[in-house]
Amino acid sequence: MERQFPKNVRQVGNVSDEPKIYVEDYVDTYLSQIRMKAVDAPIAAALTGEVAEHDGQAIVYISGAMQIKDIELEGTEVLISDSAKENMEDIRKQYFPSQDIVGWCLVETGHPMNLHQGINKLHGKMFAKENSVFIWKDSVENDEM
Repeated sequence: MERQFPKNVRQVGNVSDEPKIYVEDYVDTYLSQIRMKAVDAPIAAALTGEVAEHDGQAIVYISGAMQIKDIELEGTEVLISDSAKENMEDIRKQYFPSQDIVGWCLVETGHPMNLHQGINKLHGKMFAKENSVFIWKDSVENDEM
């Protein structure tokens, strides 16, 4: 039986790119709430859901999000402590037990280009699965990429 997506999702990224990325409305609402809190200090969130295949094309379906505690920016480095990683996994098991971590989001003021190397390093270390997602949101401008 083919997976049916709820009607309250939006596709993000370029529509012609693969994988297709769908974000549930709940996740958008949650990320908007933390965006308002990230004006003074960056906030990160782990994204949960599943990676599936439909008609030979990879699809990332993001249906949950949880704040990653204790993220730090040091120069061009993005740091997440070991205790924060353990906390993230505990929360995933408690609230999203049937979902995998499929990526993460960084909400901060300004453009992350100065963090490009740090983001790539952290993404490769913590979220290295194929088709994992990174979403950046500007806390002031409400831009997203």
